[in-house]
Amino acid sequence: MAWPFSGGLVSQLLARCIKYDLPPDHEVKQLLGQAASHFANLPSLVEANVPAGATLHVIGDIHGQFEELISVLRICGPPAAGRNILLFNGDFVDRGHRSAEVMLVICALALEAKDAVFLNRGNHETRAMNRAYGFEEEAILKYSKSVYESFQAVFVQLPLATLVNQSVLVVHGGLPAADGVKLSDIAAVQRGGDLLVGVAHDLLWADPTDVDGLHPSPRGGGIRLFGPDVTARFCDDNDLLCCIRSHEVAMGGYAWQRGGRCVTVFSAANYVGRVGNLGAVCHIRPPSGGRIKPGDLSFTTFEGHAELRPSWPPAPRSRL
Repeated sequence: MAWPFSGGLVSQLLARCIKYDLPPDHEVKQLLGQAASHFANLPSLVEANVPAGATLHVIGDIHGQFEELISVLRICGPPAAGRNILLFNGDFVDRGHRSAEVMLVICALALEAKDAVFLNRGNHETRAMNRAYGFEEEAILKYSKSVYESFQAVFVQLPLATLVNQSVLVVHGGLPAADGVKLSDIAAVQRGGDLLVGVAHDLLWADPTDVDGLHPSPRGGGIRLFGPDVTARFCDDNDLLCCIRSHEVAMGGYAWQRGGRCVTVFSAANYVGRVGNLGAVCHIRPPSGGRIKPGDLSFTTFEGHAELRPSWPPAPRSRL
C-alpha cells in the first residue's frame, strides 16, 4: 500500500482514523505532551534549509478536513530529512469535523520526522477561536476536557514563522504593520500564551490587498490589510525574495498579490464542504541549493470532497 498508509507509527494512526477508530485518551495525551515539548524547544522563527535537489512543500489551511490532509500527504510524499520537507502553515483545526484527527496526525509526523516536518501557528490555534468555531466542542465530545487542554498546550508552543534558505518567509497570516520590522524581531517574539499582540498578531491575522498602503480589514479587531508596497518594503528590508502565507480562501488554490512578492496557499479544498475552491500545495525546489529564485516555486492544485460530515460517535465517551 502506498504512502501515507505504508509503515510507521503515522501510517498506523492514519489507518485507525480512516476507520473512525480514535486512539484512547492516554495515548493522545502522551503524543500531545511530546509534541508540546518538541515545539517549545524550537525558536519562534524556524530556519529551514532546502539543499540542492530537495523539495520543501508548503501546505496551507486544512481546517479539520481529514480527506484533504490525505490528499496533500499523497501529493507531497513521505518526509525525509534533507530530501523532502513538509511545512504545515497553520489553521489545522476548526470548522471541519475531524480537527482532532488532523492535529494528531500532523503532530505524529512532526515527532517521527523532526528534521523534515515543520509547523507554523495559525490564528485558529487559539482558545478563543476554538470555542467559536468548533474545535473545543469536538475535542471534548471525542475525548475530554483534559485532552482539549493538552491540544492547547501544543498550540501555544508552535513557532510563528519559518525562513526558507534565508530568502522566503512563510507565515500563516501576513506581514507586520509597523515599519522597519526585521526577521530578528520575529525571532524575538516570546511564546507560551494566547495573548498575541503586535508583530505576533499581524503574523497570524493580516491579509494582503492589491491596493498600496495599510488599510483596516473587514475582519475587524484591529486587523490590517497590507498592500504590495508594504510587502516589497518588508522583503527588501529583510533581503527576501517573497513571502508565502495562507489564512484565506483562494478559489484557484493559490493567488499572488500584485507585484509577485506575496502568495496565498490554501489547502482546504472545497472549504467547509460547499465553497467549491481548489486546494493547493506550494513546492520550493532550489536546483543548486542556496537562495530561492522565482522559478524555484511551483504549485499543485487538487479538488476537494463533496461534503463534510461529523465523524464522532453520538454516544459520549468516558471522561478523564
